[in-house]
Amino acid sequence: MKTALKFALSLGIAASFVLLTADSEAGRRKAHNDHGHYSKNVDTYLTEDLDITAQDPGAVGTMYAGTGIPATNFVIRRFDRAGIELAIKAHYRQGYDIPPNYVDGDGIVHVVVPAGHQVADPANGVPSTHTGRARWNFAYSYDAALNGGNPDLEDYRGWLLIDTDPSPKVRYLWLRLKKLTNSPTGQRNGYGWVTKSTVEIGDDEGTSQVSQNSQNLAFYEDYIDADPNTPGKQSYMATDFGPGQFDVMMILEPKRKRHRNGAVLHVVFDVVEP
Repeated sequence: MKTALKFALSLGIAASFVLLTADSEAGRRKAHNDHGHYSKNVDTYLTEDLDITAQDPGAVGTMYAGTGIPATNFVIRRFDRAGIELAIKAHYRQGYDIPPNYVDGDGIVHVVVPAGHQVADPANGVPSTHTGRARWNFAYSYDAALNGGNPDLEDYRGWLLIDTDPSPKVRYLWLRLKKLTNSPTGQRNGYGWVTKSTVEIGDDEGTSQVSQNSQNLAFYEDYIDADPNTPGKQSYMATDFGPGQFDVMMILEPKRKRHRNGAVLHVVFDVVEP
């Protein structure tokens, strides 16, 4: 049994915290159910387009983030009362989208993605290979612009939880949305994701109400232990980004109206041999 996470996210209920335990199924179930008060009467769409407010107006049909990443095939939850959309999808690194595969008994969407390092995708004309990158990325989008009167992202608490344990167990790296002090360039929106004082993602794109990026597990090599049962840290990259199971959870809630207008999306990426 793995030690429970040392970090907990208070959601404002007296003596109630989200604490994800070592046991994988119980951990996922608890994470899912403890956020259930956000989830009533909210549908989950499996292959949906991003709302127009989360699409690049200079290239409609694509995300702000990246270069021409389609705004299609996202797992999406729209929280109409809060005017928030959370969305996530898998795609081959520099390649095609990977649609979701199934929903488990706890109502959590699973996306099956290929093990191995980035390779050329002949069908998509991608010319490059990269042994230092996993074959797949996950792209995320936090959109607080569905209601015209919504505030900017700095008035929200945002969290991006990335599982760093390839086993069926979960060990989340907690990233917090933060307005950065450096001047953004291009379509960068001035926000980033931090652990304590370390900026882990400093190049989010979007607007003052939209935060997007595309991430690769290789970016989190320092946090991933490919075999927690072996003393010391075992490199996941050294396994050629082998089979595993990685959860990602997205959370966004207004700082002044916790619970009633918050949003959560939880997805599992199952890494299998192609």
